[in-house]
Amino acid sequence: MNSTQFAGAKPAVIDIKLKRIGDLFAELDPSPLVERDIDDTVEEFLVDCALEKPRDAELAIMIHLPAPDAESDGEKLTEAIQNYFAFMADREAGRIRRLFREGRQALGIGLVFLLVCVSLGQAAFTLYGGTAGTLAREGLSIIGWVANWRPVEIFLYDWRPLRRRQRVFEQLARARVELRIDNG
Repeated sequence: MNSTQFAGAKPAVIDIKLKRIGDLFAELDPSPLVERDIDDTVEEFLVDCALEKPRDAELAIMIHLPAPDAESDGEKLTEAIQNYFAFMADREAGRIRRLFREGRQALGIGLVFLLVCVSLGQAAFTLYGGTAGTLAREGLSIIGWVANWRPVEIFLYDWRPLRRRQRVFEQLARARVELRIDNG
């Protein structure tokens, strides 16, 4: 495949220079090419490069090699990279689901705790009145709201970086892969 075969808008190209195709994959993974894991350093590089590109950009990964090697099958290489990043996108989706489940559980516990704190605070105010009752009511109310910080944090902030990574993995899973032999 060469760059003239890219259809539509010009893709955002991520260039990666390797000594051999095997450098792209985790060394200890004995799986066939299309099922192998990407090397952690290569994955981090590709993700960082993809994060620098526009969110809706079509990506192309240009792999530069000094010479062809036994694993230089462009179709299998494309399939291997796409399979890996599709798997990673699914894994991030699972993390998001688990995080939201944790958030719902924390919210349920937090709301029950808030209800208990407000009830106890109101009871303390009714029993003691004055400054002591007001202090107990306000203190328990604050404690009840603080107990809800974690679900608020999950639903407002924690899921967003995971979703961004999922989108980047999806973007990389759709990326076109091109091999280029750089002689010299």
